[in-house]
Amino acid sequence: MEVWGVAADGTLSTTTDPAHSLDCLMEAIEDFLTADECPNAEYARLDSMRNATESLAAYIDARRLGIKRPEFGYTEESVRTAVNAGADMVLGAISLGEPEEDAINLVVNAAITSLTNPGASFAEMVEENYGEDAEEVRSWWGWSK
Repeated sequence: MEVWGVAADGTLSTTTDPAHSLDCLMEAIEDFLTADECPNAEYARLDSMRNATESLAAYIDARRLGIKRPEFGYTEESVRTAVNAGADMVLGAISLGEPEEDAINLVVNAAITSLTNPGASFAEMVEENYGEDAEEVRSWWGWSK
């Protein structure tokens, strides 16, 4: 839960990991929002505000020591990996024909294209991923619009 950092004056020190600080901050906010459910709501609110303040201070200390902020969400690569793994899972467990497998792969490519190029059209996705025009892909299995 602690990380090492170097202060502006060159002093080596430890501080709370910023990811942990932010987790604690989110927990304190949740505690504040649900304080009315506690037997002593006023105490719960005060305690959650104290915890939120301490967590935020620990996060600020870590950032001042030059420790990078934690990454939130998913990277493009992690989404790409997950979508492809999901397609492989389905294709490995269900016996499908080639048209259905091609359709699943189209959806995978469309999802990734939507991630990297929101608002892209089907034609743009097909050109980017297959080097074909949309009508060519629609003709593969008699697919049409």
